[in-house]
Amino acid sequence: MRIPFDAYDFFGYLASGLLLIVGMEVTLGFPHVLGRDLKAVDYAILTLATYVAGQIIAAPAKALLEDVVVAKVLGRPSVNLLREKRPLVGRLLFPGFYKPLPDDRRRRIREKAHAEGASATGEALFLHVRYSPAVRDNGALLTKLNSFLNKYGFARNLAFTCLVVSAALFVRAWIYPDPALVKYAIAACVCGIALFYRYLKFFRQYSYELFNTYAAE
Repeated sequence: MRIPFDAYDFFGYLASGLLLIVGMEVTLGFPHVLGRDLKAVDYAILTLATYVAGQIIAAPAKALLEDVVVAKVLGRPSVNLLREKRPLVGRLLFPGFYKPLPDDRRRRIREKAHAEGASATGEALFLHVRYSPAVRDNGALLTKLNSFLNKYGFARNLAFTCLVVSAALFVRAWIYPDPALVKYAIAACVCGIALFYRYLKFFRQYSYELFNTYAAE
């Protein structure tokens, strides 16, 4: 039987959706899934609910972590990889994310893009490189990029879900004091931060592979 979910469905949606549903049961008391003797139809409903929950949580995860925290605060990899100088705070807190490409690579990318009539900075440069023949016609690279897309989508969505569940557990423990809930909240928070760093790693690697392939052509 063919599984009706592809890799991104699982890594990007099902894992975070399941965590969200479990977090809802612990903090809100519903839905009832933990420790239940589920039947086949129950599993089908739970799978659908998990997938839907994952789809829902993916929207605010991207809006907050990618479009605000990364794009507005940390800077996208398409900018950081071509920076001449790294910010001090970013270099200390996110050393790998702010590590630029070697000088000769940065120069080659700018010169090549300029010769092709494209902007040599920011998102415009990223889009030019992403849809250049050097990338579009490279099957091996596209496979690798899709892998990074799945990985950073999974890490981003699950990081956001962990932080949301952590906040909900802290609130629950504040209203109804329970040392066990505090421990779960701390664990979820630590996992969320760790997964955010993993998200940054794979998000950067996507652009890193892209720019290096473009420069090498």
